[in-house]
Amino acid sequence: MSLHALESTYQPPVAAAEDMSGREEDSIAQGIGKVLRELRKQKDLSLNDLAHRSGVSRSMLSQMETGRSIPSVLVLCKIARSFDVPVTVFLKPDNAENPSFVSAEETPLRISADGKCAWRTLMPEGPERKTEFYELTLRAGGIEQVQPYAQGVKANLALSEGSLFVALAGQRHRLTAGDVFEFAASVPHSYINPGNEEALAYLVLRHQQRLV
Repeated sequence: MSLHALESTYQPPVAAAEDMSGREEDSIAQGIGKVLRELRKQKDLSLNDLAHRSGVSRSMLSQMETGRSIPSVLVLCKIARSFDVPVTVFLKPDNAENPSFVSAEETPLRISADGKCAWRTLMPEGPERKTEFYELTLRAGGIEQVQPYAQGVKANLALSEGSLFVALAGQRHRLTAGDVFEFAASVPHSYINPGNEEALAYLVLRHQQRLV
């Protein structure tokens, strides 16, 4: 969705405490693997079939199914598109048998004061939530300054389209389409679009404690 078509008022995503424990990461990996395995069986696909269909390697799919690997946001998006299901199916494994659909017009949207950056919430709010998932759209020349989150909060940014700089701790990290950048979000940071086209990215924030 183009940022030109979006309307709302921007408020920065709310941060909570520290990073997830290894136990929770294992639980997420197992949950994603379970959902993937069930979806693949429903479609009667082999791992090779799914690899060809999604563009994700067979070895990665195998590691995901066995809970040995937590994929990037871009990998999850590729797999979700191949099954024609929302990507949140993998992040809410308990609801995998009954996927929910929310239209683009209904998802919470926040736009910066200068109109150059939009945050679209891709994960429903809930009392058990420890993860935030956003679609981030930044117009050409746009700069989005983000206040630090609580100590220990981790960010995983996957760039889908365009180019982007992440300014962090006095350094600029350049991303091009397909790149994934993970960093500690507990320090001030900025997203900068140096190109002539919109940049589209997906951002996952991981917290230790549940969000209020």
